[in-house]
Amino acid sequence: MKTIGLLEFREITRGVEAADAMMKASQVELLLATSVCPGKFIILISGDVSAVKNSIAAGKEAFRDGVVDEFVLPNIHQSIIPALSGTASSEKLGRSLGLIETFTVASAIKAADAAVKGGNVFLPEIRIARGMGGKSIVILTGEIDAVKAAVSSGIQNVEQGLLVSHAVISNINPALMNQIV
Repeated sequence: MKTIGLLEFREITRGVEAADAMMKASQVELLLATSVCPGKFIILISGDVSAVKNSIAAGKEAFRDGVVDEFVLPNIHQSIIPALSGTASSEKLGRSLGLIETFTVASAIKAADAAVKGGNVFLPEIRIARGMGGKSIVILTGEIDAVKAAVSSGIQNVEQGLLVSHAVISNINPALMNQIV
């Protein structure tokens, strides 16, 4: 398992400048640097805990008043990166669906990590703020009790005011599941 860190900025141009400062501050791996709706910029990095913390601090210093949300997550669950990159296999889909919708990318990733650690579920995707007005969605599948436990764990890790909604659907219609996942 590795440590990941993310800064979510309210501006793209100054977010890119801050991302450059982050990359120059410490030896970290760049996982994602992209604009998201509605005109925000995110940078996701990985590395050892101290390097990630130092890099996040450098990004915040470079654009202090532009940070929308952030995190440093040590020991992330192994399913987080594939779910973010869209490379998770869909072969493990369960019969029930859990959804966690948040206002920020950072809060969705934090919720997803807590959810998969809190229940025996499959995490096929974390959809990040593209074409959704800046919102992000965590998608979980599995048996109903496990999905309920995972969603409960996930929403407990979303900061006050950043949770849009959540849902657990038992025995979801297979055609709908195929469209969602």
